[in-house]
Amino acid sequence: MGLPRLILLAIVIGGGIWLWRRFNSRKITPTQSMQSQSMVRCAHCHVHLPQNRAIQKNQQWYCSVEHLQHGPQTGD
Repeated sequence: MGLPRLILLAIVIGGGIWLWRRFNSRKITPTQSMQSQSMVRCAHCHVHLPQNRAIQKNQQWYCSVEHLQHGPQTGD
């Protein structure tokens, strides 16, 4: 096989992969979990989590009931 045939084969394979990825990416539709959500930081352990999964008390957010009971962490 000559060099021009290898180059042509590489172009054809690359184009096929590009087309396959392009058409497959259109089939994926955004879901509720993929949409952006507000993130909040736990006052105790400083982990960031979605606001809809956090617990709020006195304008502070917590990642779990245990951290809510311990309260905010003082100092670092």
